[in-house]
Amino acid sequence: MYKIAIAVAAVVLLIPFASHSFASNIEIDIHAGSADPNQHLTFYPPSSSAYVGDTLEFGNGDTVVHDVASGTPSAGADGKFDSGNLNPGQYYAYTLTEYDVGTVSFYDKTYPWMTGTVLVQEAPTGYKVVHNVGADVGDGKTTFDLQYQSVKNIITAEVGVKDKSLNLVLVGQTNQSSNLVLNLPTGLITPPFFGVQLDGQFTKNFTETPLAGMTVLTIPITPLTEQVSIVGTQVVPEFGPIAVLVLAISIVSIVLFTRVMPGRIRV
Repeated sequence: MYKIAIAVAAVVLLIPFASHSFASNIEIDIHAGSADPNQHLTFYPPSSSAYVGDTLEFGNGDTVVHDVASGTPSAGADGKFDSGNLNPGQYYAYTLTEYDVGTVSFYDKTYPWMTGTVLVQEAPTGYKVVHNVGADVGDGKTTFDLQYQSVKNIITAEVGVKDKSLNLVLVGQTNQSSNLVLNLPTGLITPPFFGVQLDGQFTKNFTETPLAGMTVLTIPITPLTEQVSIVGTQVVPEFGPIAVLVLAISIVSIVLFTRVMPGRIRV
């Protein structure tokens, strides 16, 4: 009985934190070996998108000290932010403001070949945002921002490659039924939608409105709705563009090898 009471109390305590702010943390990692000018991957992701109110969080995963600043190597620091000495394992956070709308460039003052950008947009009125949806599949580099309207908050958004689905988990307190409105990028999940599940039960009570590059999906939900699954015809590619290129090169190489040396191939 005590365990149930503690669990309920924990959930109640967590709900205000989930509802308090719709801003997100945009994680940007400094990869190990970035101090080497021949390293092709330094900041990851090298470019991302965010909204006013979101927080950029730089993490030093390297073995040496770094110094991340806004600006470019050619023009120098522009004064918006500067991490100072960022030791291995440390983090530096900067919250985006209305003065950052546009492209925010950043670089490492010690290792100027390390550069990156963030496209900052005004937060859409009445919409909340889940960033980097699709990072859990493929090579993790093809991601999308999911805009939505709801009295509840989406705390996770995961792509199911096998069943071509987008699976959402909602939290929040409300006493009445409402609509969950999702702006679904077609690159994330492609219509027509074969079904919508609410807490494991299929429903036909939803509407689709096609727009340029996205579909607006409106789903009535109840105060008890916690899980929403949308099944489409296609989801974000299981393999990213780099993986596809490597696979294509491998196939071409095998075909050429078998043509040049047909007698050497044994099964």
